[in-house]
Amino acid sequence: MRTRARQILLAALLLGVVGDQLLRGGMPRLGFALLVLLGIGCVIFIGGRGDGERSFILLGVGVAALGLVVRDSEMLFAVDMASVLCMGALAVWHGSGRRLSQLALFDPPRAAFLATLTAVIAAPQVLRGSAPETDGAAARATRWRALAIGTVLAVPPLFIVASLLGSADVFFARFLQFFADGVDVLFSNGLQQVVTIAVLAWLATGWMQGTLGGPTGAGVPEVRSPSIAFTSVSVALYGLVVLLALFLGTQARVLFGGAAYLDATAGLTVAEYARSGFFQLVIAGGVVIGTLLLADWLTEGREDDRRYRAVGTVLVLLVAALLGSAVARMWLYVRNYGLSTDRAFAIAQMGWVFAALGVFAATVLRGRRSRFVPSLLVATVAWVALLNAANPEAIVVRVNAARAASGDPGHGRRFDVAYHAHLSADALPALLAAAPSLPPAVCEAVGVAVMAEWERVAANRRGKADWRGLDLPLARALAWRERRALPACGGRG
Repeated sequence: MRTRARQILLAALLLGVVGDQLLRGGMPRLGFALLVLLGIGCVIFIGGRGDGERSFILLGVGVAALGLVVRDSEMLFAVDMASVLCMGALAVWHGSGRRLSQLALFDPPRAAFLATLTAVIAAPQVLRGSAPETDGAAARATRWRALAIGTVLAVPPLFIVASLLGSADVFFARFLQFFADGVDVLFSNGLQQVVTIAVLAWLATGWMQGTLGGPTGAGVPEVRSPSIAFTSVSVALYGLVVLLALFLGTQARVLFGGAAYLDATAGLTVAEYARSGFFQLVIAGGVVIGTLLLADWLTEGREDDRRYRAVGTVLVLLVAALLGSAVARMWLYVRNYGLSTDRAFAIAQMGWVFAALGVFAATVLRGRRSRFVPSLLVATVAWVALLNAANPEAIVVRVNAARAASGDPGHGRRFDVAYHAHLSADALPALLAAAPSLPPAVCEAVGVAVMAEWERVAANRRGKADWRGLDLPLARALAWRERRALPACGGRG
């Protein structure tokens, strides 16, 4: 046990020293990803391969960290960073003796709390575990404590006497000033590094101790279902059935009545109607699923859940129809005004809600509620990986360029040069590839706007960030700016 504790302390010190250097590149991209991968490597080196669940968790942490490097989008950065933190929390949860296959509804937030607490308070447990259990160790601890007390007591007389001697002799005063300047440099340049290393090492010690299953001194209270009667939750569930049925009834009138019905009843154009409700429908679908899950947990332990399954099945079908209405609205809006990053990520979020709905139907409604959270975790990991692989900003460029190249001169078909030029580096390759398919004047405007944007980005980065804050698309975009490889427009290169 003492050997493992010492290995954890050495690995944590390594992570602290390396992390102090890797996290200096501005936005934590490549540097942070390398630090995370180094932490995973330390855990594997100290604790061996572990079981399949721990391997899956560490793989998830690594994949999310790589997402910070392979994509430049700010929205994907938020998704990937949240994924790193969530999977890291689950690593501590698993190390505490829990199984991912037994994750319950409220376990993910409890895992986040446990991981935070472990990272903060577990380091003393490791320090105690690494200390040799001998009488000599106690004697050395006593000497160090006496030395610390003596240092504190020595400061006042040394300071006073040094001040007096400095005022008594000019040469000694210059020596003291030279010494003081050295101390100032040490504290200004070195103290921040020492504090950063100490904080990173402390947190890394706690996380590795928790992940490897050592004593941490941290714990979270159990959350048990009150097992109330189904009648208590039936009011909300049946009320949602009625509410969703009424809403979908009005949607049927809109779909069959078309634009004329909208204009006559609400004074809205089709695009205005689509824009006004998409996000609300997706959120409403999520709220209904959450209510179903909460109702299932509140009534856990019931002997007969046929009524819950019946109303749950109806609600799942209604939510699927609700999300179908949201898809129809978004399709109308994209058809009229094109695709944007906000709309692309909203569609992606709706995809996750659809996945959650399918997992709920395949597990809870079939009497396998213990499989819901683990299955949703796997689906979420796959969703994050797919989102990174799909590159939403590149899709936005391709969709809008195809619409603009179709030849329709309407307002909705115009290619917004300024908007696309301000997208992240993820969009640049697709934008350069699509520009020649646009009218020559638009293509040339794209080249000018994109070059101006990346000149601005390069100027802002100059002297403020280095390779540690880079990601692969950003590095390629900056290299493209150096080459000044503008798109060929109308046959002219």
